[in-house]
Amino acid sequence: MSDPLPPQQPGDHPPTAHPSAAPPPGEPLDPTLPHGSASASQPESPRETASTADPAEAAAPARPYTAPALDAPQYAIPAYAIPATPTSPPADAAPAQPPAQPLTHAYATPSYADPGATNTPPAVAPPWTGSPPSASAGVQPGADSGAPAAAYALPPYARHPAAPPPTYPGAPAFGRAPGGEPPGGIDTRPKALAIVALVMAGAGILFAFVGATVGSWGAGSLSPLLLFVAFVLALIALISRKQGGKGFGVAALILSIIGGILTVVLAVAALLGSFAGTSGVDSGPYGDDDYEEYVAPGITAPGTDGQPDPGAQFATPVQPTVAETAFGHDYEDVWWYAVVIDNPNADYVFDSYLDVVAYAADGSPLASVPAYTMLLSGRTAFVGYFFDMGDAQIASISVSPPQASEATLSPAAETGSFVVEQLTGPTSPDGPAAVSGTLSARFEDDQEYVAVTVLARAADGSIAAASSTYVDAVPGDGTPVPFEAWFDEVPPDATLEGFAHR
Repeated sequence: MSDPLPPQQPGDHPPTAHPSAAPPPGEPLDPTLPHGSASASQPESPRETASTADPAEAAAPARPYTAPALDAPQYAIPAYAIPATPTSPPADAAPAQPPAQPLTHAYATPSYADPGATNTPPAVAPPWTGSPPSASAGVQPGADSGAPAAAYALPPYARHPAAPPPTYPGAPAFGRAPGGEPPGGIDTRPKALAIVALVMAGAGILFAFVGATVGSWGAGSLSPLLLFVAFVLALIALISRKQGGKGFGVAALILSIIGGILTVVLAVAALLGSFAGTSGVDSGPYGDDDYEEYVAPGITAPGTDGQPDPGAQFATPVQPTVAETAFGHDYEDVWWYAVVIDNPNADYVFDSYLDVVAYAADGSPLASVPAYTMLLSGRTAFVGYFFDMGDAQIASISVSPPQASEATLSPAAETGSFVVEQLTGPTSPDGPAAVSGTLSARFEDDQEYVAVTVLARAADGSIAAASSTYVDAVPGDGTPVPFEAWFDEVPPDATLEGFAHR
């Protein structure tokens, strides 16, 4: 590239001719002159002549000047394209500027860009042994870096594998995806939500078992609530990227689902069990806990053990007989009946379950009702009712007494008895009448729920009316207990007779 013109003072001109000056027509150019220079035979101007006359100016060395070639490139040659051996200027030409220092490259010149280079591979930087360089590190031209000549500094966009990445506003933490866990590192996200869900799921299952075992609806009702909350918290812990403890969350989710299924099963079983318990005949309106198991008191006489003496002989039991029956219309479609059974066995008693059957005039059965009575030795009477008879008319009734094989040995000396006394009451055919009396018992145990039957006999001895009542408790020591029995109507000349049985 051509050297630029040196700075000139106003009025100062180079000793050579102006580049635009040309030799006179017809004179050839001097081939020894550089291209673009003025011819040596060109006459000098008067101004130039006057200038050369000055001794001071004549003593100054002439400054060479060359005009730019017409075919010179109009751009600067890049540093990597400079030949290894630059072309030396002519010996007689003095350099206009001091020689420039060689450019220190940040990388090795490729072989294809160096005409004088061989095919030797370029030198590379030695392996990194120190701390990662900063982003501003580099080698300035002419600076002594202390590294081998082939070493180079990493540009800002390149970094060592061990160096941390560059930071910028909003950059995520090193090695961690946004909202995630660093690979191979420790999860520092909070685990409290997953742990709470796991604890609540376990508590829900525990309350379900406690409620089913103890029968407490309060503890059982907490189980579904705890399990539902645990299920929701477990889902949040698993879905949210900001929550840790995924293992706890999975365990809580599984336990909440299993606990929910278990709670439903236990609740259904408890409901079915409660329905089955309340459908029993022996259960009361407030549940089984309101009633103790009833144990019938014994019938042994006071001061005895109810057992036969060793070696005692007893007759063979015989079947009881039906001594008397009666029936009548009570009100609307309800009919009453009375049965007197005679137990001829002095040393045997019968726990009898009897069926009383009502017949029409043609002998067809109309209704049948059960009856229970304990037949002590002697005569026992009991009263019952036929319901929903409609317009049917009862012509007769029958009852089958217990068989002799159903007898229970109870020696007469070891067996107690009931006594009904002091039966009194007005006799009125026009309305209900109350008959009062007393009941006493002679047993080793106090008696409970004793049935009292009162028969009103007409003048001919037949049973004209019958009624019954219950006495809840009767002392076994013979203390009389009062009672009352009601009749719809009693014949004026009727006599009253009372019986008691269990």
